Amino acid sequence: MAREPLYLTTPLFYVNAEPHLGHTYVTLVADVLARFWRARRRTAFVLTGTDEHGDKIAQAAAAAGVSPREHADRVSGIFRTTWDAAGLRYDHFIRTTDAYHVAFVQKVLADIHTKGDVYFGSYRGLYCFGCERFYQERELVDGLCPDHRVAPTELAEENYFFRMSAYQERLVATLEATPGLIVPEGYRREVLALLREPVGDLCISRPKSRLSWGIELPFDDRYVT
Repeated sequence: MAREPLYLTTPLFYVNAEPHLGHTYVTLVADVLARFWRARRRTAFVLTGTDEHGDKIAQAAAAAGVSPREHADRVSGIFRTTWDAAGLRYDHFIRTTDAYHVAFVQKVLADIHTKGDVYFGSYRGLYCFGCERFYQERELVDGLCPDHRVAPTELAEENYFFRMSAYQERLVATLEATPGLIVPEGYRREVLALLREPVGDLCISRPKSRLSWGIELPFDDRYVT
């Protein structure tokens, strides 16, 4: 019986710094899995690449005295040559600055905006520049970002938001009805527990007045995502 093709992806690595052992490890795992399944005559596709927009990249570029694009080009190139030198195989290397990726992101944003799933609003919250996201008080650990262990910055901005809360009940119902959708089972239970709490809506933009290095929103050129 023919089996469905296998799709494997590494994280898209931030280009705020050059690759290290952790980046290499996860890329090696993807390559090993792909070789394992191909040896058993199963089609496998491996995607890797670099995530090149956002506060961290803009800050790293400023510290290096170059433009964000110059910084992204240099570090993304190092990732690619490192994987090639290590003999790691992949089928496609994507950069989030690639023109086709930018066009696709803008199309998706235009579609969900047209459907009414995006709205403009004001928000005051605690923002971690390392995570590039707002946190709620209950998510902090001793008042610090749980990942970077630094105090978030209080920001007040007008931004665009995705109505994530409108899909909360549907997500819960889907996960309850499909036990194998997230594995191991412990992670499915963890996601369900999070979804049973108020999730709020997702901020999807940054004003160009604060951050210009991003993909411009197709419905408001004052903002990027």
